[in-house]
Amino acid sequence: RREVVNYGQKYVGTKYHYAGTNPQTGFDCSGFTSFVLKQYNIKVSPASSKQATEGSPVPIERAQPGDLIFFGDSPKKIQHVALLVRRSNDGLTCVHSTTSRGVVVENVSKSTYWKPKILFARDVISK
Repeated sequence: RREVVNYGQKYVGTKYHYAGTNPQTGFDCSGFTSFVLKQYNIKVSPASSKQATEGSPVPIERAQPGDLIFFGDSPKKIQHVALLVRRSNDGLTCVHSTTSRGVVVENVSKSTYWKPKILFARDVISK
């Protein structure tokens, strides 16, 4: 799990590109998570709405590095996905591709934008 997360963090600074799935042209959120996981033979859809149904559900308070964190206004309307870097008393730190900043690492629990949109986590690494 740590290796997956470390690999994802190598792409910090990569620009955002709608429907982007590779570092040369840029990533959208789900293109980024699917690209990183694919390097470890973990196959997930390049669409966040589909990723939200893959793997198994994990309570946010038990999410581990490498789990996917989903965001939106409701569980039926997934708007974003991020890769969990760490969960601590300080909150959830994720690496994700944002439309405004490209790939960044940030504590989404401290973000006024992301925090209210956190929905759930899924484990796509454990089989």
